[in-house]
Amino acid sequence: MPYSSDRLLSLVQDDHTDEVIDLENRIAGRALHGTDRAFEELIRRILGSWTRAFGGPDQAALPGGMLRQILATAQAAVRRLLGDIADHAPGALTDGLGPALVMGVRQGTEFVRAASGRRRSEPRVPSVGRLLRAEAHRLRDVVTERRDRALFLLHPDRVHRWSQMLAGLGAARAAIPAVRAHIAWVINTAVHEGLDAVVRATAPLRLWVSEADACVRCLAYTGRTVAVDEPFPGGLSWDPRQRAGRAPGVEGPPLHSHCRCRAVPWNDAWTTAGIPFPLALRHEAHRSIAYGRARPSESRAARLRAVRELLRTEPDLLPAVEARARRALRTSSFAPAA
Repeated sequence: MPYSSDRLLSLVQDDHTDEVIDLENRIAGRALHGTDRAFEELIRRILGSWTRAFGGPDQAALPGGMLRQILATAQAAVRRLLGDIADHAPGALTDGLGPALVMGVRQGTEFVRAASGRRRSEPRVPSVGRLLRAEAHRLRDVVTERRDRALFLLHPDRVHRWSQMLAGLGAARAAIPAVRAHIAWVINTAVHEGLDAVVRATAPLRLWVSEADACVRCLAYTGRTVAVDEPFPGGLSWDPRQRAGRAPGVEGPPLHSHCRCRAVPWNDAWTTAGIPFPLALRHEAHRSIAYGRARPSESRAARLRAVRELLRTEPDLLPAVEARARRALRTSSFAPAA
């Protein structure tokens, strides 16, 4: 039965990605268990103490015992909150590795069935390897680094104004997104190991499928295929400033923190009644660049450089995509999505 490229794209970018994000969130919930709210309360409490002691956040602190007491309270809270994360997060992430591998095998098998039109049994789920476990336990170091930075900033010699106090508390609170990013990285790596087991059991090629709001680096990979035992080329990007000409090959996604791209099993012999899936992916990447579908973390300048490169190197763009790309360059902006 011929496959539908639209269905394959929806399966990977919507159904499967949503499942992975849900797993990430469950693990992060166990690892962080309300720490963000605790930091909000801590900042309010310390601000109240500062205001009572010195008159308000716009007032400089007076040296002496009151400042040392406020700082001691903040330091103790930082040690307690981040110590709790350091104790619980590695175990929570380790417990999620097995389910992530199972998910990768199941998702890969579902993709092969949808692409080939044939039912296939799932290959054996890989065991959790030493490197995955080591990455899970490295969460303690991620948290400890933020704690030590925060305690360095929350020293009496370095805090004279509320902005400096807030910088120290903010450095501690930055452990929360760092933990989430590390969890996403490790879980997506584990999912991909499960997916790779399906690749080796069912197909001669691996095909890069970027996520819906992929960055300009990942969009340069989407639609590319490599043999099962070969890496993808290194250093690719639609933004010329982000390219690395002599970069080593890339084994596969995730390419960066919070990357949820996939390298799925692929066989050029699978048939379609429409556009072949690799070509459909490249068209989708062109559309993403021209329409400016970027994450908030990616700069508009990077996307505009990618647009310029798209127009320079792709002579056969779809007319609507070319029109949007030229408009973006002309106005140095992207029209809002309809």
